Amino acid sequence: MRKIFILEISVVAFLVLISMTFTVEAEKGEEKAVQEMEIKGIAFDQNVQSPVVLLTDKEQNTVLPIWIGLCEARSIELGLSEIVVPRPLTYDLIAAIIRTMGAKVERIVIVDLRDEVFYAQVEVSVGGKVSKIDARPSDAIALASRMNSPIFVKKTVLEKAAIKDSDKEKRGL
Repeated sequence: MRKIFILEISVVAFLVLISMTFTVEAEKGEEKAVQEMEIKGIAFDQNVQSPVVLLTDKEQNTVLPIWIGLCEARSIELGLSEIVVPRPLTYDLIAAIIRTMGAKVERIVIVDLRDEVFYAQVEVSVGGKVSKIDARPSDAIALASRMNSPIFVKKTVLEKAAIKDSDKEKRGL
């Protein structure tokens, strides 16, 4: 009976180690599948009468334009400027709630582009557990600007929508 119990524990320990190995490998693969970006600024597209947040890689060789709403553009600008408004705006409130809970926005990730619509996730950790919360990219970026959180974009999204260094001159960026 004791040998069977020890054997069962050994099998369970082995399965846990294998599971941990696959999780670590999956995380490494996930890290290779994304590119860190930063907010270059907010522009205004005269053609469609809409603000555009411009994300660039560290070397500024790649620009990802994401069209957003006026309110979100203003909120991102406020977050970047670190201006404190007399009463908290929605993103200030969300950031305060996250901080009060002892949580942290680890990063945001632009995860997909389908039918000309971008999709994002906010990765929040609390008590060592990371949760991925679906969000609009503009909301995620506005939150990241207040939480000093890094912004990542999946490389598949960059392949679909980014403007490369050679294209920037043609487009006047």
